[in-house]
Amino acid sequence: RSKAPPKLIEMPAELIAAVRVLASDIIRQINEGRPVEYKNVEIEGELDLTNLENRRQRRSSSGLFDFGNNDLFESNVEVTVRFTNCTFLGDVLAYYHLERHNETYIAHFEKDAVFKDCTFRRASEFKYSEFNGAVSFEGSMFNEEANFKYAEFSTGPVFRAVMFDRGADFKYTEFPRETSFEKASFRGLANFKYAKFRKPLNLTGTSFQGREDFKYTKVDGQSMTSYLLQR
Repeated sequence: RSKAPPKLIEMPAELIAAVRVLASDIIRQINEGRPVEYKNVEIEGELDLTNLENRRQRRSSSGLFDFGNNDLFESNVEVTVRFTNCTFLGDVLAYYHLERHNETYIAHFEKDAVFKDCTFRRASEFKYSEFNGAVSFEGSMFNEEANFKYAEFSTGPVFRAVMFDRGADFKYTEFPRETSFEKASFRGLANFKYAKFRKPLNLTGTSFQGREDFKYTKVDGQSMTSYLLQR
């Protein structure tokens, strides 16, 4: 008598262990000049983009920003980074400051930086970062405050349908044309104080469920309040 084929047991999706990638392996890829592209994985450990092999030290007062007597250390992500439906379990650092040593560490992105439908469980620091390629955080979730203070974008970044669960800091940030916050949701403080936007700007369906600060915010030279009243 022929045996019946073995019955396949389907496990619920939530019980299937997620594939994990070490943050240190991603840093190694960047240092080796290999593009970074991951989908449906968890990134374990602190992803410190400020600690690349090409990191250079320069006096902070010699650049665009004056950090006083602080020493400035800059790294450049020279490859495309693309994450889709990934979860960052640790901090994602393109900026940090050591108060005790008066040292500031920053990472800049030379090519595209895409974080689509991702979850940032812990800190996400992009303060002072320069983005020289396409930038998208579409559909992502920031569990802690997202820090983009003083960030510079060469093309309009996409924050469509992003959830800022603890708010976001875009203070002093300059946004080029075609920036999109369409259907983005801010549950904490949305800080756009002193930010500058260029039209066209997409704020369709943007939700501010916490506090917002648009003091001194400009859209093509006019106040944010005037811009919103004209829409």
